[in-house]
Amino acid sequence: MKRLLLVGSTGCGKTTFLQRLQGLDVDYMKTQAIYTRDGISDTPGEYIDSLWFKPALRQASLEVDLIVFMQSATAGTPKIPPMFTTFFPKPVIGVVTKTDIATKDQRRHARNLLELTGVTEIYEVSSITGEGFGELTTRLG
Repeated sequence: MKRLLLVGSTGCGKTTFLQRLQGLDVDYMKTQAIYTRDGISDTPGEYIDSLWFKPALRQASLEVDLIVFMQSATAGTPKIPPMFTTFFPKPVIGVVTKTDIATKDQRRHARNLLELTGVTEIYEVSSITGEGFGELTTRLG
């Protein structure tokens, strides 16, 4: 599997996504610092919220193959800045999370928010049910 950097707001499902990818039991825990396990780096949501932490995201991106922008389908507001893909020297894909508890309109809105960041390749998943992980896992090789 490619080395990944998970980027998204607090509560968007980055840690649960990581646990699903790695076949671990889902166990919510607040990520306090950049945490790397088996090539996947999980970042605190505050890193996307604060101007002061954004350079840490760029630095962490140098150690991975692919950046994954994550947007919860149940969150109505954007947290990742427009065209933020240009901030990173590596390819970026988007993942809409929490699809198991979202309406079709919420999913579409989340996709639109990811498109505003500059992402063109978007996947929709549920880390709880596993929906959408087949295609995404293939992509992550």
